[in-house]
Amino acid sequence: MKSFIKTAGILCLAATLFSCNNKKDVKLETLEDSASFVLGFQSAAMWAQRGVDTINSDAFQAGYNAFDIDEQAMPLGMEQEEYMSLMQRFSEVLQNRYLEKFKPNIEKGEKFLAENKAKAGVITTASGLQYEITKEGTGVKPSLYDTIYVNYTGTLLDGTTFDSSAGTPIALPLIPGALIQGWIEAFPLLATGTTAKLYIPYDLAYGEEGNQAIQPFSTLIFDVELVKVVKGKAPEQPQGMPQFEIQ
Repeated sequence: MKSFIKTAGILCLAATLFSCNNKKDVKLETLEDSASFVLGFQSAAMWAQRGVDTINSDAFQAGYNAFDIDEQAMPLGMEQEEYMSLMQRFSEVLQNRYLEKFKPNIEKGEKFLAENKAKAGVITTASGLQYEITKEGTGVKPSLYDTIYVNYTGTLLDGTTFDSSAGTPIALPLIPGALIQGWIEAFPLLATGTTAKLYIPYDLAYGEEGNQAIQPFSTLIFDVELVKVVKGKAPEQPQGMPQFEIQ
């Protein structure tokens, strides 16, 4: 098992740092070969997103080979505080690289929202969410834990569409954690039948990480239509748990 894990680590190194960009560079003859390659590829993507674009391959392999699961010792005979300090410094370097890389997204979002805020009909909430009602509905407004049926199109600031219901209402649970926070805040403000534009800052959308279709720190725009609301029920508080009242 350890040799298999080491194989994955070495492939991770190659895929992450240098020119191991396709499977013809290695022979993938068994299931473990292919799984090792996939693990390396996934690890490469993860570390690239965090700003690791180059490391010392010899040092990486030596450190990997030096690990002994039975001893669990600190590398290079370091004390734990020294080890933690080194990794903290490296983490700060990566964070700075990451912020610098995506700083334009932050600046573009802030500029857009500042200008958009001044437009007639645009309402800005305390959280920074902005919305504009284009047709006022007359139906019920949803509450948390309801199911909402929504037509929507999501676009980036440059107009690129990253998601859409394609004209067919999608049923979505209005549950914190199930949807982005911007939607959780926006839909209880809209009556059924309403069409609106939502302008969602990155911290109420996909945050500092983004996803496959959306870069980190991206401000998003949604054209939405609230078609239907099905009332739900909040989960019951377990017996014996303290009750809290929101002031």
